Amino acid sequence: MQIIRADNISFRYDTQSGMLFENVSFAVHEHSRIGLIGKNGCGKSTLLDILRKKINPDEGVLYHKPELSIGYLPQELDLPPANSGLSFLWNSNPTLAILKQKIDHLENFTPEQVSSILSEYERNRGYAFEVAIEKITTRFGFDHDMLTRKILSLSGGEQTRLALCRILLKEPDVMLLDEPTNHLDIKAMDWLENFLNEIPIPYIIISHDRHILDACVTSILELTNEGVVHYSGNYSFYKQEKERKLHQKVHIYDEQKKKIKKLKIATRKRTQWAHSHQPETGSEGYAPVYECVSNLAKNAMRQAKNLQRRTERQIEEAEAEKPFIEKKRYFHFENLQVKSKQVLKVENLSKIFGSNHVLQNINLHLMTGECVAIIGKNGSGKTTLLKILTGHLNEYQGEMSWSPQVEIGYYSQDHENLNFDNTVMEEVAYGDKQKQTFARTVLGCLHISEQLIHNPIKTLSIGERSKVALAKIIVSGANVLVLDEPTNHLEIAAREALEDALESYTGTIIFATHDRFLIEKIADRVINMDNMRKEFSV
Repeated sequence: MQIIRADNISFRYDTQSGMLFENVSFAVHEHSRIGLIGKNGCGKSTLLDILRKKINPDEGVLYHKPELSIGYLPQELDLPPANSGLSFLWNSNPTLAILKQKIDHLENFTPEQVSSILSEYERNRGYAFEVAIEKITTRFGFDHDMLTRKILSLSGGEQTRLALCRILLKEPDVMLLDEPTNHLDIKAMDWLENFLNEIPIPYIIISHDRHILDACVTSILELTNEGVVHYSGNYSFYKQEKERKLHQKVHIYDEQKKKIKKLKIATRKRTQWAHSHQPETGSEGYAPVYECVSNLAKNAMRQAKNLQRRTERQIEEAEAEKPFIEKKRYFHFENLQVKSKQVLKVENLSKIFGSNHVLQNINLHLMTGECVAIIGKNGSGKTTLLKILTGHLNEYQGEMSWSPQVEIGYYSQDHENLNFDNTVMEEVAYGDKQKQTFARTVLGCLHISEQLIHNPIKTLSIGERSKVALAKIIVSGANVLVLDEPTNHLEIAAREALEDALESYTGTIIFATHDRFLIEKIADRVINMDNMRKEFSV
């Protein structure tokens, strides 16, 4: 049974000259597990907004099952920071939330009022709702202490889990999840995979995490500006099938080119024969305009013109079906290694926020040319450590020293190093014209189009801003890269391009991430912040 159907949906923002996407058609059924993928800025989040009727399409028809309940998880959460997690969950049912507050203060009411409150609470299934909160929060790994804390004190991953709890409490018919893995640690992502595999609710998930897309979805929708392409399988199937279809199109195009070549040769031969035999054919001898019906040269020229028209049709058909093969771009770094053998030495580093010991007695030695991954659960201090290493946090205990030759390029997941009023090229090339060629190459590798490089950064999507921030530190010529969740918000193609770039980087890298593919591909050593004594090689 269809619960959502989109027929030829098209959308355009007022600031755009053309459509963001066109002719988008697909259906969501009761058992759908759909992965929605596509380049940054192609309109994936906008499409979810259309599906939940937040905005209207410019063209096309959207169908919803009557009284459809949609659970929506946005890419950027905006939870009330001063509320406790528990009150946030109760407020998903305002009627029960008010009754619960009264029940918590029954001493303020008369016996008759208490009886009325308890009856209304039971009538509204309040006790069942309590059980539901208990079951869901336990399943999501929340204990009472965490739920009574202010949301402001929760990590990004904990806030994501809390938002998912609230969605499930509303018992939706379908879930729309916009990049739920962005702030989850590796353990939480493993949990999310299990959750998505077990949940009976259909969903559409926007994700660039290849593990999630392989383990959880049963179909892939690839969004382009011309519509969506549907693949009945997980991400690995999508990749193989897309490659197979591309090879098939290339083969057909090559065969068409061979036919066109043969037609051109035949046309040329008949034309040449007609011209050379004009004086020798027909009853009237020389016939430059081929007036005589019996003139063989006239017949040959007619055949040549027919062949030419046929060739032109074949060329038009071939060009219309010509497969688009995206040009692969690569860039290489100069030798960026420092001369000293060790670039960083950290001894007994500690950091306290209030009464919270975020870092305690951290010891770290980073060698020249080494690539070290920092992992750990949310709140374990990964970002705090990187901010201290880059000088963005100056109050700490312990000793830290960099080699004098070190030039650090720091990528912050909050994009705090970007001037949003600058254009992309101004920000990446630092106004240096000599760097613009390299900047264009790096931006192209990260799939920032030529059309965007002169746009202000504030007009870009979150994913596009991430690419600009990454390009900026790559172009800077830094010999040490300190990267905080560098693949967050990047589409898969850009992640793979970044992996290739970092793999060829000759300097030193230290990066915090939950991206399992990135760790497996480039890390020489992994440090687990949950237990700094456990360091191991990949």
